[in-house]
Amino acid sequence: MNQTRRSLLSIIGVALPIGIGNREGTSPTPAEAAPVLRFRSFEEAVRAAFSWRGQSSSCRRIEIGHSEQIRAGVQGCHNDRPFAGFPAGHLRIVRTGSEPGPIDRGVRLYVSTVDVAPTGGLKPGVASRPLDFASLPPPSFS
Repeated sequence: MNQTRRSLLSIIGVALPIGIGNREGTSPTPAEAAPVLRFRSFEEAVRAAFSWRGQSSSCRRIEIGHSEQIRAGVQGCHNDRPFAGFPAGHLRIVRTGSEPGPIDRGVRLYVSTVDVAPTGGLKPGVASRPLDFASLPPPSFS
């Protein structure tokens, strides 16, 4: 009897997901649609962030993807080659962090961020490490 009950529940468990869902002829609602990943390169994000002239602060917060390089620390790094229309040494990462991102199906996603500021070039006596900004990953979430 116990074996029969398990077998019956197994059959229902296998058949149930197949039988539930959209009816024939209907399309899925936006909530049921598959998530779409958006990838915007870090260079495009920097270029777009600094194209806004109306912002009061010269520092811009930019979303990035997860990487070990960010976890190891990139604060204080400058661009080692021309990047997003800025000459080498004219962009500096002044802060890294994590902040609330979009809500996906009722769950708040968090994103990694870097605050980038234009510096006008490398200054003597100010510690800075070169970093290939093109190696920073784009954010990837739906």
